[in-house]
Amino acid sequence: MAGEFDKDFGYLMPFLDKIAGAAGSLADPAARAEFTKLLADEKAKWARIRELLGGAAGQATTAPAAAASDSHDKGQAAASPAAREAFSFTVGSLRPKRT
Repeated sequence: MAGEFDKDFGYLMPFLDKIAGAAGSLADPAARAEFTKLLADEKAKWARIRELLGGAAGQATTAPAAAASDSHDKGQAAASPAAREAFSFTVGSLRPKRT
């Protein structure tokens, strides 16, 4: 099944690398560190998704890890609600249809 998405991953991973390169342009060291961590986590997630699509065995997740993650996310959201934005995804071509 992973082969079905090879083209998409061929665009996604270089795109994430390009975005990661922008971290150096951030003047605020805390923002730069957070940006770098977020991108590293994102790249790791997509690499794992690709492995799973390729037939890799799944790993059971534990409830305490999920609870710790939730409390961390809630703390961050409370500290800076404007910093958290809902995800939105685009499906299909970004180019307008020609008539």
